Amino acid sequence: MHILPDENLRSRPIASALDYTWAALSGNWKSSAIIASVILVLTILQAVPAIGLLAAMISSLLLYSAAFRIVDAVMQSDSVSALKERMQALGAKEILFTYLSPAAGLYLGFILISLIVIVATSLIFWLSGGEAVLGMIEEQMGRPDASAQQSMQIYAQIVATSTPTLLFFLIVASFFGYLWPLIYGYALMQRGFLDALNAVFTIFYPRFWSATFNSKYLKTVSMWMLLAFGASILTAICAATLLLIPVAILLMVWLAYFTAIVAAETYNFSDDI
Repeated sequence: MHILPDENLRSRPIASALDYTWAALSGNWKSSAIIASVILVLTILQAVPAIGLLAAMISSLLLYSAAFRIVDAVMQSDSVSALKERMQALGAKEILFTYLSPAAGLYLGFILISLIVIVATSLIFWLSGGEAVLGMIEEQMGRPDASAQQSMQIYAQIVATSTPTLLFFLIVASFFGYLWPLIYGYALMQRGFLDALNAVFTIFYPRFWSATFNSKYLKTVSMWMLLAFGASILTAICAATLLLIPVAILLMVWLAYFTAIVAAETYNFSDDI
């Protein structure tokens, strides 16, 4: 789907995504600082037991909403400099709140997919003898004087029962993680709550699977994973130092923009969907 006017986003996806991400951030430092400040406040509020979960959900929702607006701006820009000029006219309020509706649909869809994986994993664990293992663990806890042989038998049963469950989870998580950029890119094209929600479930559509089985998609997603992993590690390091927490928040915003642009690129060069 040819949705991005700059051909560099198609021919040099990762390098161009980095350039466009920087333009989105630096094009209007005032808006970027306000967005980072909002996310910082919400991150701090996550430490408050009564509202922590709500703050985390709002933070994720706003970052998804911002991703929709940034990708929208990229779709209207034929160069990095054009995006930078466009960003100068965008205030933080417009970036954060313009696409709350589709962002909410995307977020809900992601939660539902995660719940489906959790339920399926739990079912496999249960069918492979999970109930018996839990009973054995409970019995072991009630018998601290159990012999070494009995303890080894329990551990062996836990490993035997958990292996199919762990393999299933790793395979599904890896497959969904590989598909996610394309699904996310498709969802970012939607402009309604239900449209974005339904877009997430295209992760079950074979035609989307086949669109990812090529070297260009593999290379792009692999590079994105490496860079995202590195940025996440750097974010964690900065977050552990009080004075560097604002830097950690800026990195979170950078990663949200970068991931969204890469996702839009994967949809852009997937012509056979």
